[in-house]
Amino acid sequence: MSNSLDSKTTAELKAMVANAEAILAGPNAKLHAKATEFRDAAKLALDARRVIPVGARAAVDPVLEAATKRILEVAAEAQARFDLSSETAKARGVKQPHALLSKDGGPKTGGGVRTKKYRRCPYISYRGPAGIGMLQYAVPADGAEGFWTGGLVAVGAPELDTPMSEEEAVAAFLKALAETAPARP
Repeated sequence: MSNSLDSKTTAELKAMVANAEAILAGPNAKLHAKATEFRDAAKLALDARRVIPVGARAAVDPVLEAATKRILEVAAEAQARFDLSSETAKARGVKQPHALLSKDGGPKTGGGVRTKKYRRCPYISYRGPAGIGMLQYAVPADGAEGFWTGGLVAVGAPELDTPMSEEEAVAAFLKALAETAPARP
C-alpha cells in the first residue's frame, strides 16, 4: 500500500485518515480492520512527508535573518534619501509603481520562490521611469549558499541572479534608485 500512497497529495492522505476514523467510529465492525490498516498507512505516509513536527517552528537561519535585517536597513536609508512614493512615480509616467516594501512593512518575496527556483528570496524594489531598482538576497532551492544581488532591471526582464557581495549589491541598488527616483530635498 505504501507505493500507492506515494502519489497521493497531503490533502488526500488527510482525507483518508478522516474517512478511516469515521468508519472506525461507525457500527460496521467488519470494516474496522481494513479502516485501521488504511488509517495507519496514511498517517505513516504523512509523517514521512513532514519536515518538522506538527506545531513546531522551523529553525531560524541566522544568515537569512541577518540578510532580511540588512534589507530593511537599506530600505530605511533609501526612503530617507529618495522620494519613493507611488504618487511621484505616477507623476513621472510610471503606470504601475512598486511599493518599496510589502504591505506588512517587511521585504517582499521574489517570484523565484513561487516558481521554486529559490527557497527564500526577500527583496525590495522601486519602479521608476528608468526601470526597476532591486536589492535581494536569494537562497537557491537546491540548498546552495544564498547570494546578494542588486541593481537596475528593465521592466519585463528576468530577475537579477548574478551573485555579488553584500556591499556591491547595496551600492548597485542605491545607484539604481539615483537613476530612477528623485532625491529628497
